[in-house]
Amino acid sequence: MSNILKKVQSRFSVAMLSLWGILFSLFVVTGLVDHYFFTISSIGVTLQLAVPLGLLAAGQTICMLTGGIDLSIAMIATGAAFIVSIKSSSGLGLAILYATLYCILIGTINGLAVGLFGMNPLIMTLGMNAVLIGVFTVGITTFLKGSSTMPDIIIKLSSGSIIDPISWPFLLWIFFGGLIIFLLSKTGLGRLIYAVGDNATAARLAGVRVWKVQLAAYIICALLGGLAGLMIGGQSGAVAMSLADSLVLPSVAAVVIGGTSIMGGIGSYTGSIMGALILTVLSYLLATINSSEAVKQMIYGFIVLTLAWTYSKLTEKS
Repeated sequence: MSNILKKVQSRFSVAMLSLWGILFSLFVVTGLVDHYFFTISSIGVTLQLAVPLGLLAAGQTICMLTGGIDLSIAMIATGAAFIVSIKSSSGLGLAILYATLYCILIGTINGLAVGLFGMNPLIMTLGMNAVLIGVFTVGITTFLKGSSTMPDIIIKLSSGSIIDPISWPFLLWIFFGGLIIFLLSKTGLGRLIYAVGDNATAARLAGVRVWKVQLAAYIICALLGGLAGLMIGGQSGAVAMSLADSLVLPSVAAVVIGGTSIMGGIGSYTGSIMGALILTVLSYLLATINSSEAVKQMIYGFIVLTLAWTYSKLTEKS
């Protein structure tokens, strides 16, 4: 058993060293293209911009460890931001409560559909995303009609700097990231998430209520998506229907770059953090050389397809 653990730790160390190498290489190349990137202020902004992607990647990591995925996370994030921006006139606390209940509701629907009724996660969450687009398209002209600007305190927590390169959103990421790492590595739920992703049938035969684990995973994912939506809305100052659309593919790409298997059961949020940082630096580099959003999406799609193909081949061999 100790030999197995040593091998796993060795592979993990090699993978993390590889990710650090990629991040460092991208950092140097970007700095050579734009010398301002090497400044403390620029590093602080880069870390700040990585926060929403890191939070979305946290949600995707938990879902993917169970063998699922959440493609409705963009509209979950957008919806939470809309609710807070429009309902904040009634009090910020009440607005955040509404947004939290909204995230729990959508996460519960996704989790029950996937876990209890056996729906394909990709199809279910993609369908949910379409439903939410329709709901909020109608809602912003009727029951959600109002100001689309974010409250000042959300803007402060999403973009306020403490001392370069440390900012409020970066501290929030450290806090919530630490909670996710603790959840996955030190709690019973974390162990069950890995067990369900590794072999749901075996977990069920061992007495695990698999559907409850999947339900918890999708609710946590939705809550993290909602938090990311507030960060994105706070950084932009206002909300729109396309608020988080551009981060759906990157949130998946960050997770698979970090070594989480799309088949479930293998991976960690530590790797996803590295993936989020790598993609954020890559985005800065592409923006510096004036690449369009379409080029970025092509690159993210290529990364996801390549790694998905690699995992598929490795699974066939095993």
